[in-house]
Amino acid sequence: MFGIRIATAAFVVLAIACNLGFADDPQSEKRVSLLGMLSEWQYPDSTFKGAEISDAGVSNISSVKSKAVLTTPDSVEKVVAFYMQKLKVDSSGKNLAEKEGERITTKRSVSIQDNSEGRPLKLYIIAINEKSSSTTLVISRSEGEESTHIAWSNFRNDGP
Repeated sequence: MFGIRIATAAFVVLAIACNLGFADDPQSEKRVSLLGMLSEWQYPDSTFKGAEISDAGVSNISSVKSKAVLTTPDSVEKVVAFYMQKLKVDSSGKNLAEKEGERITTKRSVSIQDNSEGRPLKLYIIAINEKSSSTTLVISRSEGEESTHIAWSNFRNDGP
């Protein structure tokens, strides 16, 4: 009876230690959460329509891929303007702080593409590439549709 109590107590202590991380491998300093990453890119007052996060499946690289869909009644133009202001770029992706003939270097590149011409929808693609991550926003709205869709995709390298 005494041996069973000791074994049970030892098991409980081990389970608690594992849950607290004491008996587990050390956790990475870079914790990635889906909602944490999405909150950086979420359009104000947009409606969340689902998301997912998974291992990116790239050999020899600790990485994750994430995606989500948001909707808003705001126009495509208003949504695109919000992201251009957030990124501090113009419609070509050029840094707004640059003056004529000046070249500012940054730690990211931004590309904005309008793929709407001659189509029954408005469609913009914003690609943001950084050293350890890439984010893509596809902003669209069909004629007669009541909401603008924002498809967010992210790839993040969590390796050293």
